[in-house]
Amino acid sequence: MQERLTILATRVSSTADYRTSINSLLPFSEAEYVPLKPGPGPGDIRIFSSQKVSVLGAEIHTPSVMTSITHGDRAVFWFVERACEGRVNGRDICRDSLYVARQQDGLYITGGARRAVAIAIPRIVLVETIAALRGGEPEEVMLDGMELRLSPEVGARFRSGVSALLVSGIEAKLSGEVPFNLPDPSDAILGLVTDAYLWATPAQMRDERAVEPERIVRRAEERFFQSSAQPASPADLCAAAGVSQSTLHRAFRSVCDLSPLDYFYKRRLCKARRLLLHADKRRGEVKRAALEVGLTEFGRFSVEYRALFGESPSATLRA
Repeated sequence: MQERLTILATRVSSTADYRTSINSLLPFSEAEYVPLKPGPGPGDIRIFSSQKVSVLGAEIHTPSVMTSITHGDRAVFWFVERACEGRVNGRDICRDSLYVARQQDGLYITGGARRAVAIAIPRIVLVETIAALRGGEPEEVMLDGMELRLSPEVGARFRSGVSALLVSGIEAKLSGEVPFNLPDPSDAILGLVTDAYLWATPAQMRDERAVEPERIVRRAEERFFQSSAQPASPADLCAAAGVSQSTLHRAFRSVCDLSPLDYFYKRRLCKARRLLLHADKRRGEVKRAALEVGLTEFGRFSVEYRALFGESPSATLRA
């Protein structure tokens, strides 16, 4: 007897806590949304996940940096559904491109309003499928750190196909009516990604540069968050990334539109906001959240928090 599909799916109209909304369903070791200006959080979040593929679609309303670090056994492809101004790992976004992260280095998508979509597939499944169709060996398939450039026709077909499958898979799951004979959307999505890879013009992302900006940012991040109670100094960040201070600043400006310390301060504010959203409404919780993320200047914390989120920390706690 044919088994019923094992599918996890959700649809969220809006969220103030992007990380909590997606981490339980997607194979990311780290996912972060850092707003660059005040504005509404991500909305119309759609997630479809099965044993074979996971797909995330999110409407981004506010200029922001989206960071995703995937588990090493997954290949993750990012693309935008409509034209927008922004950058992926410091390069201008192309609507007809798929962006593939290096293992553990991740992707940094910076820009204004956009709808971003991520597809995660077990690396071995994808590599073996592509190798079989090409008649080659798995080791000949290159994935890490690539921009797959599609023609406008192939790009449009790919985007519409993924969008339709994401919607149909979610609707079937949420309606509670997943028939035994429903074609598995996972296979169709895997087929679309495979076709896109075979049709694309591969280009190693920033292969002309000795040290990629996203790798510099990632190394600095890893050093910075080793100790939340004692923030790393600029010299520590430079040492961890193996670059000079000017190179560090250029990398962060290119990837995140912010200086290193501004970026990390906003990330701490985002973490404090998550703590407040899930905290008990008790006296002292605001101070506790600030200390938890290593922010000890409470006056500045309150001012910067309001400037970024449009409300005071105590208002977030009450809400």
